[in-house]
Amino acid sequence: MWTAQRAWQLLGTVALVGCAASLFGPDERWLGVDVGATGSAVFTLAMIGALTLASMRPAEIFPEHWSLAESRAWVALVFILLVLVSFVKYFLMVSNLNPVPATPREFPADALLWQLSTLLVAWGIISAVLAHRGGPDEDERDLRMRLGADRAGDWALTMAIAGCIALLIALPAARLAWWLQPMVVVHLLIGILILRTFVEHIARVILYAIERR
Repeated sequence: MWTAQRAWQLLGTVALVGCAASLFGPDERWLGVDVGATGSAVFTLAMIGALTLASMRPAEIFPEHWSLAESRAWVALVFILLVLVSFVKYFLMVSNLNPVPATPREFPADALLWQLSTLLVAWGIISAVLAHRGGPDEDERDLRMRLGADRAGDWALTMAIAGCIALLIALPAARLAWWLQPMVVVHLLIGILILRTFVEHIARVILYAIERR
């Protein structure tokens, strides 16, 4: 028997597969199918289904013993992972530009901005819908988990900055020339902030899992 939770998990899996196909599908058709466009369509339809299910049965898509904050943490982790993967693919595309554009308007970022907008809107809607399941936004345990996750994110940010400093010291100027272009630095800083947020949410769901044992 299908439950709302199983349907939610299936839709989430289909959305992830569709997103992966959209991001990493080959440029040429495969067996006559445009993998990228098909993956994008599958991702959109799966997200619509997930949003519909979440709006109809917000109290049934996650385990009953999960708090609202824990449910939102899992949702945030999935969406931040998709944002991180999308950004990494975009940055790899930027690395092939020669020369690197000097202003943001010159970057071919329309597809990325559209995908990020879709992800952020869906994330916001699902987080808002989950509030209808009732219960406090955060209790004392949730606050403790959030503080622990914040510390993990801060450590990740510190390590990333320390790694950048080490590379600046160790590598010769010729190899750093591309990386030190202003717009490349901007993209790197954005990527580091996304990574910091991703580590924070990984730590948060791990802390919930550990606390439950």
